[in-house]
Amino acid sequence: MIKYRLENYEEALNHQVIHMDQAVCYCPEFRAVRMMHHYPSRRLQLARAVWKGEMELSDYIGEINFAGILSRQGERWQNFRECPEDCTDVTILSRQMLLEKGYISPEVQAFQKALEEGKGRPDASVKWELPTDKDSKMGILLDDETAHCRKENEVDFNAYCQARGISFANGAESEFLGFEYFACGLVEEGIAHLEKLIEKYEKTGIEKLLVLSAKAAYLLGRFPEKWERKPSFEIVYLPEMLEPVKETEKTYVYGGSFNLRYLGNSELLNKLVPAASEEQIPTSQEFTPLLKGDARVNKLTIWQKPVGAEYRLFCPNQEMTEAIRKDACRDIETSQAEKILVFEPAAYAVLKKMFPKKKVVYYLQEAVQSL
Repeated sequence: MIKYRLENYEEALNHQVIHMDQAVCYCPEFRAVRMMHHYPSRRLQLARAVWKGEMELSDYIGEINFAGILSRQGERWQNFRECPEDCTDVTILSRQMLLEKGYISPEVQAFQKALEEGKGRPDASVKWELPTDKDSKMGILLDDETAHCRKENEVDFNAYCQARGISFANGAESEFLGFEYFACGLVEEGIAHLEKLIEKYEKTGIEKLLVLSAKAAYLLGRFPEKWERKPSFEIVYLPEMLEPVKETEKTYVYGGSFNLRYLGNSELLNKLVPAASEEQIPTSQEFTPLLKGDARVNKLTIWQKPVGAEYRLFCPNQEMTEAIRKDACRDIETSQAEKILVFEPAAYAVLKKMFPKKKVVYYLQEAVQSL
């Protein structure tokens, strides 16, 4: 088994520390605080220097390397068609290395405290009433974020399943996916958590596992490949099964980082929510164009700005996270959309709060209404 360790990613780290000016203008952390040490190559230069013994570890270096929101926005791969995994991998593994060298991270301490208080998970477990059939070869994984982001999600998804004749081999009880382990540099603990989760569903004998969030699709599908783990079941992400949704009002579609940059689902979502016209508004931004017409008003690309981290942050830099949120919301406001269709559960509550006068809709609601 390949070890998911920094020493096995040295070439990727060496590549990522090469500075690239083109990405500065859309790196969310840099845009938020205008400090170059929050640009990916700069913080990784410091991490690499500590790893190689060229610099002493300091709280300053640790704080910078734990501050990023892992959105994959503003990285080399977006301009140079490189592997989108590399910067995320070496960032996670650098955080692990800094902890092993003695850095005491407030983020890690707060996360571990939340786990202790929640008996292994930061959020309470939730059960959904969904159709079950012990002979079904499809299972359902309900992630915490989807379970908690909107209480009507259960009713909407149950109605969708009933209408489509879908039933599951297991009951739906929300699962803590555990990306926070990796974001905190607790890599071995994170792998153990994911292995336990995968084994739980493998024991059911299912052939397919339906997931409702892009993060779940990534964490149980692609991510375990890093230590040569392949689940015995196929991961199916619900939007892959949905029919195109016809919008009758100006709608801004928010995909989220796991959809657009981790899974590369820009075209999936563009096709799922057709635009009235693919003609771009000439004055809109090159990488995130706005479209003419009264349906989808934005073209989803790998450059759509994140409204924030798609996992729970512990001890976040409040100035940075607030600026990132406002920056992304300015783009939405510029679109003059009447409605915001959200595919990312962590972003739903944020956008509801930021746009109280707009119609903010979660995609499960749209799925049942299209039946």
